[in-house]
Amino acid sequence: MIKQEQTNGEALSDVLLQLYDMPKGVDFFEQVLHLMEDYVPFQVSGYSIVDIRAKELDMKMLRNQGGSDVSNLSELEKHILSHPLRDVCYYNNKGPVVGTIDLLPEKEWKKTPLYNEVHKPLGLVHDTSMRFYMGFQCVSFAFCDTMPLAQKYYRFLNLIAPHLAPALSVFKLQREKLLDLLPENVVTITKNGCLDEISPSAATLLNKYYPTKIRGIQQLPDDVWRWFRHELNKGERGQTLVARLPESQLLLRLLRSPKGCLIVLKESVVEAPRKMLLSMGLSKRESEVILWVSQGKRNAEVAAVLGISTGTVRKHMEHILSKLQCGTRGVAAELVLRKLSGRSEKTSLL
Repeated sequence: MIKQEQTNGEALSDVLLQLYDMPKGVDFFEQVLHLMEDYVPFQVSGYSIVDIRAKELDMKMLRNQGGSDVSNLSELEKHILSHPLRDVCYYNNKGPVVGTIDLLPEKEWKKTPLYNEVHKPLGLVHDTSMRFYMGFQCVSFAFCDTMPLAQKYYRFLNLIAPHLAPALSVFKLQREKLLDLLPENVVTITKNGCLDEISPSAATLLNKYYPTKIRGIQQLPDDVWRWFRHELNKGERGQTLVARLPESQLLLRLLRSPKGCLIVLKESVVEAPRKMLLSMGLSKRESEVILWVSQGKRNAEVAAVLGISTGTVRKHMEHILSKLQCGTRGVAAELVLRKLSGRSEKTSLL
């Protein structure tokens, strides 16, 4: 049953339920188009995958709503490089849903070979593209019709688009029967070393431990990328990356598989760190100072966190170095980190 008038919250929920629970043995991208048929009006649809680095486009499918193939697909592939929507795939400076008239006046669009040799014979005028990214690839779903897409359908597609990448990740895991075996805090990386997906709980932990270094839910902090690339070139038994806060720590482990890599995140409470430092002869305030210094903070930053002056922090550091018999703050920080970890983990402090 066609549900094109239903673009409200109930329709959105219905689509998302189907998106995250696709039947086995289907093509994910084709199934997305099938879902959209009930909610978005169009005459012809298709999808393509672009390798952004090589700028190579692979047209996977093109068909009308009746399900039959469009006869002049070869003509479309011949002219697709001149499509005004093409560059949006390479430069993500637009929203996930964009139409030809958002980029090019209709009068100019109708002068292009693509329109005259492909769209016009089919009685089509406008394209609308819904896109998402898989590492260095862009998947673009195209919806073509005689009229521009109405604003309510734009809004509907814009609400669907952010779910396409995570839904694809879930689909892959379901297909490999791995979904029930994975922890919640996981980052998936393709076998080519490209970021695939960050689970919401993993993104929360990364933002907690790298608050100034992560630039978005689909990006990893530079420290984690450096550790990952270093570990990728090593053998199976690598080092655990440890990020610490005064009362807790985050352990990152790299797991390899034929399909790619998983970074599994595990947070744990650091058992009584101040009590342990007090046993080393440090005062309560000195323990607080060295804990923050061990996280790479400068004196001015430690002073701001603890509400004391930079000079006071400097004086505390002098006492710490004397009590721990360390020549530099770096040596003292390393000593404290080893003490707190109990030498139970091989650590890489990047």
